[in-house]
Amino acid sequence: MKQDSTARALSRDRQAGGEVRSAIASHAESRDQQEANNKEAKHKEAAKRKKLNASNLDAIMTPGVRYTCMALASQLNSSPRQIKASLSQLVDAGTVRHVQEARTGIYWVPTHQEKQNFEQKRSARRQLLGHTLEGYDADLRRLQSLCMLVRRS
Repeated sequence: MKQDSTARALSRDRQAGGEVRSAIASHAESRDQQEANNKEAKHKEAAKRKKLNASNLDAIMTPGVRYTCMALASQLNSSPRQIKASLSQLVDAGTVRHVQEARTGIYWVPTHQEKQNFEQKRSARRQLLGHTLEGYDADLRRLQSLCMLVRRS
């Protein structure tokens, strides 16, 4: 009788041990699956960062909307350094405007109306400076003589 109960206990332990082993194995498999998913997500994000260049950034930006570098970086899940480099290329090309306010740079794609206003102001400035300077030499000599009068010996 004692041997019979011992045999039953051993078989029960073997079955329970198998269940524990299968639970441990399934937990390890799920953990491996999560790690694989995390790695895949990181690779996709890295690929997205690599694909992000100045032309893609220009296509994403809405005309007239003001952006900061940090806001674009968080919106696009990219690094601020990469965004700033792309924005600098766009500013150099003239497709994006930039204004520095305190420590924050503001970037935007100008609307059609903003472009027209800019061109009008630019042409007005050119017309004002279109004439030759007259009397400039006489004013310089007068300023020079005034400076010599007040100069200490």
